[in-house]
Amino acid sequence: MSLVSFNNKNIQYNFQLPKINTSTTNFNFAPTTNYTNFASANNLFSLYNNSFANLKKVLDTNNNATSKPSIKLLNTNKVSTNLENVGYDKNKGEKLANTAAKNTVGFTNQCASYVKTAIQNSGLGAYEYGDAYECANILKRNKNFKEISTNGLDLSTLPAGCVLVYDKGVAGYSSKYGHTEITLGNGQAVSDGVTNNIRQGARVFVPVSQSYVA
Repeated sequence: MSLVSFNNKNIQYNFQLPKINTSTTNFNFAPTTNYTNFASANNLFSLYNNSFANLKKVLDTNNNATSKPSIKLLNTNKVSTNLENVGYDKNKGEKLANTAAKNTVGFTNQCASYVKTAIQNSGLGAYEYGDAYECANILKRNKNFKEISTNGLDLSTLPAGCVLVYDKGVAGYSSKYGHTEITLGNGQAVSDGVTNNIRQGARVFVPVSQSYVA
């Protein structure tokens, strides 16, 4: 006698129950503390349990064979934007770089003043007071710039007009004031003087189009 026909993903599972001799099987289920009368019933439940357990193994094996996409969590402690999707504005960048390059006089320990003056003269933000390392917070408030991740980025390859901000003591710069400069797009950067070999370790703020500003 076929009791169950289970279909899942083209799997059909049939099993037969054994024939029970009603003339010899004791079906007297009167309340008692002696459970020997339930032997036949226990055998029947065991058959069901074993059958469904085997069926579950087959289905689980089949389901696990299907590949599932892995999920990667974002690390919210890092700047997620990169140069490719930040919306770099070439016109703003080149204007800022040219403005800064025209005003270099040689290093005078006034890098922050020259960088902020170039930003103001390029129409990209009002002049704000603060030391070189403080330019990071100034630029984070400026809607014309957006910080990007520097993970694996060679700063000497940045396009024109990106503002580099070094924290105090980073890359050998001043332990009191830090340093800031603007890239020219040719491997150089300028502030009050010209840097021919851009050092790693700076935070990078890219001039962006207004349509990309959140």
